[in-house]
Amino acid sequence: MALICSNDLNNSSEESPPSTAEDASRIPGLLVIAVIALGFALRGSNLHGRGYTADEVAELLLARKPLASVVMDEDDDRFPPLYRTILVVWDGAWGTEAAARWLSVVAGALTVVVVWRAGAALLDERDAPWPAILLAVCPFHIHFCREGRAYAVYCLFAAMMFWAALAVLRRGSRRDWALLVGSTIAAVYTHWYAVPLGCVLWLFAFAAGWRRDGWRRPITAAVATAVLLIPAPIILLRASADLPDEELYAGFDLEALGYTFVSLAGGFTIGPSMKELRSIPAGEGISQFLPWLAAVSFAGMTLVWQAISRLGLSLQLTMLLASSALLVPLLGYAGNVSGAGFVYRYVVWLAVPYALILGAGASRWRVSWAAKLGVIVLLAVNAAALFNRAYNARYDEEDFRAVAAKLDELGAADAPVLVASNYMGAALEYYWPEERSLTSFPIFAHHGEQRAERLAEFRAAHPAGTKYWIVSQWLPADDVRRATRDAILADLNAKLEAELVQMEIYSAEVH
Repeated sequence: MALICSNDLNNSSEESPPSTAEDASRIPGLLVIAVIALGFALRGSNLHGRGYTADEVAELLLARKPLASVVMDEDDDRFPPLYRTILVVWDGAWGTEAAARWLSVVAGALTVVVVWRAGAALLDERDAPWPAILLAVCPFHIHFCREGRAYAVYCLFAAMMFWAALAVLRRGSRRDWALLVGSTIAAVYTHWYAVPLGCVLWLFAFAAGWRRDGWRRPITAAVATAVLLIPAPIILLRASADLPDEELYAGFDLEALGYTFVSLAGGFTIGPSMKELRSIPAGEGISQFLPWLAAVSFAGMTLVWQAISRLGLSLQLTMLLASSALLVPLLGYAGNVSGAGFVYRYVVWLAVPYALILGAGASRWRVSWAAKLGVIVLLAVNAAALFNRAYNARYDEEDFRAVAAKLDELGAADAPVLVASNYMGAALEYYWPEERSLTSFPIFAHHGEQRAERLAEFRAAHPAGTKYWIVSQWLPADDVRRATRDAILADLNAKLEAELVQMEIYSAEVH
């Protein structure tokens, strides 16, 4: 039996019952419009129902810099400048920083469109809506499309890379290669983790293109991409030279790998919350996850098997599996070795092969009861996760607007406020009136001298007996900052007054 099957063989009439030309084009078109609208609604509904996170505020503050400074990447993080450049232009066009989240919503809806076209390259026009449907309701993707950060735009460009690679495998026209070059450039200048993804996709596209069409187009496209990416290592080296010395490390293990794939269907809002997972042993977290893990595993394995039945062990399916099941653990364990760790959002593009592979399996809905059952279970998990996100406070996210409101409720309007972390202080200050007193201090252990100076200045600025409030991020017991933070709170005789999701508010008096 041949191990590599052509995509055309897998799109035979055996899988797709005969239909009129009108049915083959009109019905999917109407369905796609509905799916795109659904995707936009799920990402944009009640978008500003919660305030910004500290990371979102950091993005907004950096986007206030002059456009030339943003383009030249004159900031103190390691990320490339394309997203922030787009954000500056976007916010400027709308005249408000509130537009930042809407940029992510629009990028998310456009990604649904791109996955629809990638589905057509993988399957056919009639079945192309299936991957778009699964991405439209994917809680993992929706999570990152509701925040004002780079990841929805990054995923959009990555989806274009998948679309282009699948198109090259299927046809290999000049337009397909141009799309692969352009999307690769855009993705890399949005996030550096697009580089390993690009290597995988280009490996398959290059091999297929060379074997089918000869060397000219693959070589020309590769040279063009290499030339356009010449500035990338220079930008990365410059960015790495001025990083702040407050890096947190998240290690990668089998639990992290499993949670990553389960989160594609659950989006961080099924089973234990992220805060709970950081508070309990891994074994206990897994036991609480078991019912959800069973449902996601059943749906996932069923639809993967159906995808194999539809596509065979084709080059297309092999590429999608390599860019997900193989690449994610490689990145995770490489992060352990390099000290970079593993961050879920860096592989946000995982939603694309998820939708394409499971969408290929779902396309057998018409001929397989197993595919029907897999789709129903998967959509049920998606629906539960989206319901929890909207209505279950257990899964609420960090919200500095809520912190500012809680301080007002506690009577802190005229009292000084001390924030344990300069990063968190900037986020609270975003919602804090200029006339109110707010001071922050670093809580990493190696910043002892600067911390002592800040605290001494704070005490000197307020007479003995003055009541003040302390805001701190909730920290799990194994967080490297926890011991330092707790020692400071004990020294200040701080008393816990309120807890808000991942934040804590204390009161104390100057002594």
